[in-house]
Amino acid sequence: MRKIYLLFVIVLTTLGCQNYQAPLPEKGVSFALNEYRKKTIDSIHYEIALDIPAKKSEQVNGKETITFNLHSLDSALVLDFNSEKSHLLKVEKKSENIPYTFENEHIIISPEHLGKGKNEITITFIAGDLSLNRSEEYLYTLFVPDRASTCFPLFDQPNLKSTYSLTLKTPATWEAVSNGALEAKTSENGKSVYRFAKTKPISSYLFAFAAGKFFKATKSLNGREMTMYYRETDTSKVNRNRDEVFELHSKAVTWLENYTGIDYPFGKFDFVLLPSFQYGGMEHPGSIFYNEPSLFLDENASVNRRMARASVIAHESAHMWFGDLVTMDWFNDVWLKEVFANFMAAKIVHPSFPEINHELRFLLAHYPNAYEVDRTAGTNPILQKLGNLKNAGTLYGAIIYMKAPIVMRQLERKIGEKLMQQSLQEYLKTYSFGNARWDDLIGIIDKNTPQNITEWSNVWVKTPDMPEYEVSKGVDSIQILQKKDSISGRNWEQPLVFKTVKNASAELVFPNYDGTGYGYFKMDTAGKAYFMKHYNLKDPLFSNPVFRGAMLVNIWEGLLRGDGAEPERFVNDLLITLPKENNPLLIDYLLGNLQTTWWTFLNDRQRQLYQDRVEKTMWGLLLETKDKGVKTSYFRAFKSLAVSDDGWKKMESLWNDKLVVKDLVLSEEDKISLAYELALKGKGNADAILAEQLKNTKNPDRKARMQFVIPALSPEEGKRDAFFESLKKEEKREKEAWVLDALSYLHHPLRAKSAIKYLRPSLDLLQEIQLTGDIFFPTRWLHNTFAGHSSPEAATIAHSFLKENPGYPYFLKNKVLQATDLLDRSLKLKKDGADVILSKH
Repeated sequence: MRKIYLLFVIVLTTLGCQNYQAPLPEKGVSFALNEYRKKTIDSIHYEIALDIPAKKSEQVNGKETITFNLHSLDSALVLDFNSEKSHLLKVEKKSENIPYTFENEHIIISPEHLGKGKNEITITFIAGDLSLNRSEEYLYTLFVPDRASTCFPLFDQPNLKSTYSLTLKTPATWEAVSNGALEAKTSENGKSVYRFAKTKPISSYLFAFAAGKFFKATKSLNGREMTMYYRETDTSKVNRNRDEVFELHSKAVTWLENYTGIDYPFGKFDFVLLPSFQYGGMEHPGSIFYNEPSLFLDENASVNRRMARASVIAHESAHMWFGDLVTMDWFNDVWLKEVFANFMAAKIVHPSFPEINHELRFLLAHYPNAYEVDRTAGTNPILQKLGNLKNAGTLYGAIIYMKAPIVMRQLERKIGEKLMQQSLQEYLKTYSFGNARWDDLIGIIDKNTPQNITEWSNVWVKTPDMPEYEVSKGVDSIQILQKKDSISGRNWEQPLVFKTVKNASAELVFPNYDGTGYGYFKMDTAGKAYFMKHYNLKDPLFSNPVFRGAMLVNIWEGLLRGDGAEPERFVNDLLITLPKENNPLLIDYLLGNLQTTWWTFLNDRQRQLYQDRVEKTMWGLLLETKDKGVKTSYFRAFKSLAVSDDGWKKMESLWNDKLVVKDLVLSEEDKISLAYELALKGKGNADAILAEQLKNTKNPDRKARMQFVIPALSPEEGKRDAFFESLKKEEKREKEAWVLDALSYLHHPLRAKSAIKYLRPSLDLLQEIQLTGDIFFPTRWLHNTFAGHSSPEAATIAHSFLKENPGYPYFLKNKVLQATDLLDRSLKLKKDGADVILSKH
């Protein structure tokens, strides 16, 4: 290794590398390389042609011409190409080959082959498959955050915005879509040739295309034509959802144009619905990609699901301005585009759902998920440090998606809605088609308000953790006081409110009753007991669902910290409370807490004691409720919790249509999940059930997904072992959504003992998964691996892994600590293995 390093230093010196002081362009894009290229390169255009074969096993051939302006010849030109050396076929200038060096996923060209001013280089290559997401019938790109270079050579960093012209050759029956408008479709040698117009300047992670056997629908609303590409074969489902999907996009774009004062910046507006897409959506300008089931909803979708659909559409539409028109300068500010997309989505969606209490939805959609990370030893600030783009994917998570919108709402309330809108309009106009940082926006706000927003930002955005508060009762006063903080002198500036109730024995205090404060608000035992005992919607105290939600969040956080009732008592309280609650959002929240407590915090003996009661309660509420969405929620909870003979027979009868529950409409996905639960819970012929469901599944994408997952459900441990071994091969992890489904069953609590042996190999794979998977995959891989485990052995494996790897990458270590936090807490709560809980790392 030492010899290679010295040789490369000599090569770079020979190439004339003077001012750029990197002896070796490391893998990925270092911050130093990013800064150097930003200063010396601009006016970039990519002319790309790709030839896509019909068979997934065949290579995608490519050729591109890169035009760019170069300001300096004091260093070698470094292009990014994260692929095999054999995939780089030829580098030319004016049709003549030029020499280059290929090292550490970079193409390095000597300055002597370049000139100041305009340059043009042509590269012939084989496209890498890592981010092409290829199936036999379609493919789609996903280049966020630094994955464009896994497909073709380029300058893969967000602050080198470029224009793109794309030509795709595809099988004759395939459709194709990209960022630019379709200029022409022709035929050549039995293939279709799609030529797309030149894009506006965009960052490399936003360049995208999809091609394959898609259906499509086009509609014009308010003078804007939109085309939707999709794979769903259930025509009734498509017809039921299609118009609403178009309407939601039109409404979102119109609202954003009015709010920002800027017309939609990218010309055409298309979107693609993909069956197993890794995210809810991805904001490619002119070609948004979505997870298909999130937009094509089942007939009895709850109001929460319908609002979630409206929110993801509004979120991705908002990105056209916040993220696409103005992009973060470096990926450490990735949260900035996400927070504004969420922030705007809430404003857009709320008026369309007057039946929803939006303060409650904001509370339940953001706070619990943010706390889930912020309470752990692996938490992080909103604005994180990033030395190399190859680690950018590890920045994503609940802190930027859930905590950041809470902080942004605080900021708007602090400075007022009018100043917030004016500041954002100035920000967008100042940096249009360019890049900006969080501090640039703070500077705009700070100059227009006497408040010290920079100081506020330094605490809330640039430091980690969550504050903790206690109630202090004096002789004549009650206060909410911040507990001693992990950082000396840090004050989490925010309004702190409480509600008091006098009963016969004491004055009870309910902190953060409006749910706006962020942190752990410790309730005293008397207050919690009173709240659960007197939970009654006819009581004026309980009439406000936001108050109920805020106190339930406080109580759940207290339980996790050991400040609440024992888990068994908590389950008892939930089973009493659920029949009294009628708010769909709170019902979903309570059901989520019930299932987590049931499978993670109760031991086998406790579950057996409550099994009959929990099944009867869930089934009774399923039958009684008239709200179709809530009925579905109770059905899914029953399906998760039922393990008795009676419960299994009810599920089997629902699955084979011998039992029909009024207004419970079961989709094909519901039937598949029922088959999975029946197989998992082992009271019948699992193989026969799964084979029958596979035969009955009509949609080809769902059928393929089932075929992948079935081995993870096998009653034979040897088959499950073989399936896990297969996941060590990168090609077996291509369909990440399928892998996550399989992991959830492989590590289900009922199978946890036999799955213990998979834990250490799963941790050993994590670094490879981070390099080969998409941005959310490492977190989800860990979560679905550890979520089913609550044993001392599982905790020992996780802690030993970190102890044995003291130099483990910081970001990934945090992911492990986040994923195992509930495991650690479960042992403390169960008091049967707390000795393995080591000090925080």
